[in-house]
Amino acid sequence: RLRNALAWRVRIGADGLLSSPPPGLESYRRYRIRRWVGRCHVNRPVMFERLGQFLGSGNTTAFGANEWLSFYTWDLEGHFMQMREASEATATAVSGYLFIGDLAGMGAIWRHMRNVVPLLKQLTKEVESNYPEIAGPIVLFNAPRIFAGAYRLVRPFLDPITADKIEVHAGVPLDRLLELMPPEAIPAEYGGCSEAEYPPTEY
Repeated sequence: RLRNALAWRVRIGADGLLSSPPPGLESYRRYRIRRWVGRCHVNRPVMFERLGQFLGSGNTTAFGANEWLSFYTWDLEGHFMQMREASEATATAVSGYLFIGDLAGMGAIWRHMRNVVPLLKQLTKEVESNYPEIAGPIVLFNAPRIFAGAYRLVRPFLDPITADKIEVHAGVPLDRLLELMPPEAIPAEYGGCSEAEYPPTEY
């Protein structure tokens, strides 16, 4: 697996993505809102994403498959940078991060499933397999009824270890979030007081 990952990094040019970001990155960051907002109680970086708005928006058609691959790899290389900064700041080993996904706005996903599922499948196969087990826990909230059906289509190609880390909530689980992180790491709209940039998705 390590040999495959190293060969993949060379092929995709992963080592140079942070210093030479892929073209179109600023548009990607407006079409898919995922932001670092702070650190959890054990110093892991915390990312919040407007996942439902992205999946339900049709924004998956904004770029080609290879462009999405470059953008998502750039994202994950940034995860390593965030973990390294947290480790240096606290003098502790930080080898993971927390992912918190807001599923509000996902209701229109069925209109875009023919684009969403292939994209998620490709990103999971091509990218996440080369960044194993750095996420967790994974908290998804504001889940609409439609989420259960969509998740049944996606779960088979998720890594089983990653899938076991996922917890789903119908509303905003503020108590659960506060178990994991201080209020300074939670955007104000969810009951916290983070001032990190967290705009709505641009369509």
